Amino acid sequence: MSDPFLFLCYVSILFASNVLGAVGGFGAGMISIPFLTQLFDAKAVIMASTMTCILNLFIAVKNWRYVDLKRLTRILLYMCIGLPIGVYGLKMIDVDALKRLLGGFMLVIGGYGILKLRIPRAAGKHLPAWALRGCLIAGGIVQGAISSGGSLVLLYAQQELEEKNGFRATMALLWTVVSLITVFQYMLMGTLNRESLRLFAAGVIPVLSGIFVGGRLCRRLSQRSFAYVINILILSAGMISLCR
Repeated sequence: MSDPFLFLCYVSILFASNVLGAVGGFGAGMISIPFLTQLFDAKAVIMASTMTCILNLFIAVKNWRYVDLKRLTRILLYMCIGLPIGVYGLKMIDVDALKRLLGGFMLVIGGYGILKLRIPRAAGKHLPAWALRGCLIAGGIVQGAISSGGSLVLLYAQQELEEKNGFRATMALLWTVVSLITVFQYMLMGTLNRESLRLFAAGVIPVLSGIFVGGRLCRRLSQRSFAYVINILILSAGMISLCR
């Protein structure tokens, strides 16, 4: 990356997105990618972003005692049911329509989450277990098709992992595992290139710095403020998805 201005933009975007991502345990990639793809090759950015997501392992390790392994295993199990359906169904899926549908769904999830915080009666409403399992399978399908199944997983996580430390730690470990699997697939397919590796190398320090700062900020947040941050992140991701 020879252009100093581009390098400064790159590290600044990564740092800011990972501060926000570290607060919630997710979301750094969905915030940074729309901006970075305007500056660099989209495929290289996506692969580099997937590799930097592995660094979320630091959040999980530091907060290991809060990781809910039972629910993490359940999420991975049901997602793995849907993943191959998404991968093989990609040829028949209208990707743009699916992204718009997903963006609208995220707006509904985020809006409903904020509504529950504002109206106490709504907070007691929960989806049945079969619907949550369906969300995880659907999340696997969407993840396999367009690598954007996180919003459906978050619908499950918001209901089953309400405490902020457990939510952050479990989500960070989940996306670490998902990113490792995805990078392994890149390696098998031979799609990793020098540009993506250069972007990854340049992003390690700003990502780790963002994770550190975000962790410090999260400790200052109350449970209610944390819930607001999560739902605002979901709303932002939905708007970004629709705009793209």
